[in-house]
Amino acid sequence: MEIYKGRGTEADEKELIEVIDDVFFSEDDEATKRNFIELLPSLYKKQYSPGYNNLIVKEDGAIKAAIGCYPREVTAAGRSLKVMGIGNVAVAKDSRRKGYMVDLMNIAVDITKNEDYDYSLLGGDRQRYGYFGYEPIGYGQRFSINRNNIDHVAGRDFATTFTAKEVTEDDTATVDKIVALYKSLPYHMNRTRENCLDVLRSWRSIPYAAFENGEFKGYFSVQKFGGLQEIKAVNVEDTLSLIDCAMKVIGTESVGFTIPVFDTDFCDYMIKICSGSALNNADMINIFNFRKFIEAFLAIKAERMNLCSGTLNVLIHGFKQDESLAITVDGKNVSVTETDAKPDIELEHHRAIDMIGGMFSKERNSLPAFAQGWFPLDFFAYGQDNV
Repeated sequence: MEIYKGRGTEADEKELIEVIDDVFFSEDDEATKRNFIELLPSLYKKQYSPGYNNLIVKEDGAIKAAIGCYPREVTAAGRSLKVMGIGNVAVAKDSRRKGYMVDLMNIAVDITKNEDYDYSLLGGDRQRYGYFGYEPIGYGQRFSINRNNIDHVAGRDFATTFTAKEVTEDDTATVDKIVALYKSLPYHMNRTRENCLDVLRSWRSIPYAAFENGEFKGYFSVQKFGGLQEIKAVNVEDTLSLIDCAMKVIGTESVGFTIPVFDTDFCDYMIKICSGSALNNADMINIFNFRKFIEAFLAIKAERMNLCSGTLNVLIHGFKQDESLAITVDGKNVSVTETDAKPDIELEHHRAIDMIGGMFSKERNSLPAFAQGWFPLDFFAYGQDNV
């Protein structure tokens, strides 16, 4: 049998999507059956090169396994980071227990290391992907709000004056405003006019813009089968009107959504009126450049809150390399540099991710008092950007 393991090509795209659709969705009910082009158009449409962006295994020319490797760029506190998104980890039913998933994940990790990506993210079983260096990290603020909350906050007669319009590619001016609003936050991925709507349509969602007397007031993305994926008002004071507008589109009396804690004005607004809130883990990631990752996301945290000044020396035995780092906070200024100084703490790769970004870390509790407030870092992964 002839075996091929490596990147796919444009010629593989049709068969690739058929294989992964079968692996993931063959047991779906016909009424709600999914497919990857509809589910994640920003990855699987032809113009995004899904063939090349997948590692595949072929047996005698037939695709039997695939792992998506989707390159992204992120801006965090003005710093550019390279991100590799891992998705659609799939092995055909007749080719399992041959080690194909392990082989392709190892190739994916090697590519991420060798091409100097700063971190990689994926969704999946913690233990399965822990073997390849991935750990849960980060957090978002989950809010829920219902009609009763709105009645008490704004009065029973309150009704939004906003009107919602589904956004299409023809409305380039509105798309540009959505991109600019998204990019106003200190962390964002490389959404553009060309890919923004495909991103917002991820997970079978529909993007809407809200207007009042022709003026753009914000946007939201609604799942076809109910649920609010992403929402952002131009002015935070208009958030309740935007939520009410979204609820009317969905046809519901209550909604929930998750936003980053570094969107402080939005969080402050919601915490005063919501029916409930909770912190949720953001995603699973593998860090290949702790220096750049820590500096970027600690800088975001230093902008939103006052952190104690000081220098913490950390030795991390990373998945890619050892990193001996001096992490320095001086007011709003953050720097992470290489150092030969004796470490204040020494950490294995997984425990390092837990310490800097996990919801709980025993190691974090043992840090010098000045550094305990630095962590967890303000890492957040927007659902629509996930692979």
